[in-house]
Amino acid sequence: MIKRIKRRLNLLFNNPYKLYKRNNELKSLFSHHKQAVILGSSSSINKLDVTMFSKEFVITVGNFYEHPQIEEIKPNVHIFAASHPPITDEVYTNWWMRCNQTLPDSTVLLVEKRDKKIADIAFKDRKVYYYSYGGSLPVDFTKPVMSPWSVTIIALQLAIYCKIPTIGIVGVNHDWQCIKPYTHFYDHDKPSLEYYLHKEGIEISYEKQKQPFPKERLYREYELYQQYEKLKLEAENSNIRIFNYDPFSDFDVFNKKKLDELLK
Repeated sequence: MIKRIKRRLNLLFNNPYKLYKRNNELKSLFSHHKQAVILGSSSSINKLDVTMFSKEFVITVGNFYEHPQIEEIKPNVHIFAASHPPITDEVYTNWWMRCNQTLPDSTVLLVEKRDKKIADIAFKDRKVYYYSYGGSLPVDFTKPVMSPWSVTIIALQLAIYCKIPTIGIVGVNHDWQCIKPYTHFYDHDKPSLEYYLHKEGIEISYEKQKQPFPKERLYREYELYQQYEKLKLEAENSNIRIFNYDPFSDFDVFNKKKLDELLK
């Protein structure tokens, strides 16, 4: 029995087509939407009424499921980036079990394939789609996609893949990586990735702006912005427009627009 299960898992992970073939469904599920809203976790979220987007195609990421009005927002898709150090399997399992309890039942999940084992435990009663890093543009979720420096990069790729004509980002602001404190709309002392890392005694270097190689932080920021620029061009080539609708965000890769323009 155990050998048979292992054999099946090996076939699954060694055959990308079998793993991703359901991802064609993503396009058919969401391509009818005219607008997509990607909600990030920056502290500006606390200044906005994000329930106003509940009728749009809403994509949330990371810890956003901790938003106190998540049931009203009812995101269509929630995305997790791939696991990476210093995050342990135990931290990931606790984090995702909490997500499973909190996220609306109707929300589907998009998880990187290396974390399938943990997803099978935490999200066993949910619809989960898998993607993988290591691809290139043009974006196609039936194949590996561009490896991200931020989970928002995966969210943008998904919206572009679904051919959504207008994509809005809210709660995305990367300035903290170089010049501002590491904060989010949620409290790090309450259930969140940071909370579970602290519980295991794992220090987050970003919190104290204490990375061993400060220049590396700047280089990473540059590479992240380059990814956004590539996706901006990819979207324009497909007649897709991306705007930053967050009035409190300084993120300037995409043109700024007022929130009320998104809801017209």
